[in-house]
Amino acid sequence: MRIVIGVGNPFRSDDAAGLEVARRLTNVTAYESSLGGFELMDLWQGADEVVIVDAMHSKSEPGTIRVYNPLDQPLPTATFASSHAIGVAETIEMARRLGRLPARLSVYGIEAETLTSGTTVSPAVAAAVERVVEELDHA
Repeated sequence: MRIVIGVGNPFRSDDAAGLEVARRLTNVTAYESSLGGFELMDLWQGADEVVIVDAMHSKSEPGTIRVYNPLDQPLPTATFASSHAIGVAETIEMARRLGRLPARLSVYGIEAETLTSGTTVSPAVAAAVERVVEELDHA
């Protein structure tokens, strides 16, 4: 079974990018995660393939999309900084140590423009969300 988990904070503008992707998917099982940490491991339990979508802050152009394979190498923790105590990168490394990683795992990062208070994403991130939805819904 393949699932998508959109991660983010719905009240920090572009940090909601992953949540927006999860909300728009129609052809794949998708979950929203605003808590981070152990919730991710609970959501992916039993799934063969997991795709995580999260906002990133790598100093790239806003709306840039990067796909990472954290089974091959750890995610850059500074790129996926979280407003939670344990973010996506830390959760994946914890799951690796506990032997709880899914067989296939990829992480889509969407470069944020702003992480200030707000409930809408910037135009560049909105366009990236649509591109990721199109790709994941038709994979």
